[in-house]
Amino acid sequence: MRLLVHPAARQELHAALRWSRREFGIGTAARLQRRFEQCGELLLREADIGTPAPGETRHLPLGRFPYTLVYRVRDNVVTVIALAHQGRKPGYWQQR
Repeated sequence: MRLLVHPAARQELHAALRWSRREFGIGTAARLQRRFEQCGELLLREADIGTPAPGETRHLPLGRFPYTLVYRVRDNVVTVIALAHQGRKPGYWQQR
């Protein structure tokens, strides 16, 4: 199993880290980064852990952070297609 992060999801992560650093400090941004990495590691071990969703996607919330990993599993590849903010437009990533 391997993990890929869609370029748009990587941009969303960087934007979330910049915002967290600006609003809450470097410590919170570092915790968000680590949580993202932990979720990626978890998906490599247990890819079906997320909640099934439309479009063959699964959703895995990042716990205390208001973000959800939206991902697909195909042919032993877990692809993170979005780091979606839970308070924003749902489903915007469906064309990825």
